Amino acid sequence: MIEQIKNIEIGVGVGAVKFGMLKTDVLSILGMPTDKEVEKDFETGDAVETWDYDNCGIAFSFDEEEDWRLETITINSSYFELNGVGLVGKDIQEVQDFIEKHELGEMEFEDYSTPENPNHELIDVDEANMFFWFTDNILQEIQFGVQWDDDDNALWPEA
Repeated sequence: MIEQIKNIEIGVGVGAVKFGMLKTDVLSILGMPTDKEVEKDFETGDAVETWDYDNCGIAFSFDEEEDWRLETITINSSYFELNGVGLVGKDIQEVQDFIEKHELGEMEFEDYSTPENPNHELIDVDEANMFFWFTDNILQEIQFGVQWDDDDNALWPEA
């Protein structure tokens, strides 16, 4: 199962799992998730359902506003590779160098530190629709999603 989803493809998905898939599609590839959670946006009323596959270190988020299609993938395991490199667990300088070398886009740095979670930082690469989350300068998580056009329409990859 996990062998089918090793490679991260920006704007496309991870291996056999592609952005735009329905929950039934992901279910047929990976089976039941270890956990499901639904969060509702209080402003819009729209919901997002996230399926966690804790045994694999990956989660998939399906957005009600997009007819429950897969819109975001979250990775927290070095098993998953972008351009042949497992980035989770690398330090912030290595990740910055990787982003520059592979020309993923301009990096924007944000500090999300709190008293409960000090040294919590984000590198946002808007062109790739990717977020790199760091704690104590070590990459803990990568979030990436479908690409969007100038009118905020999802650019779903070819099936």
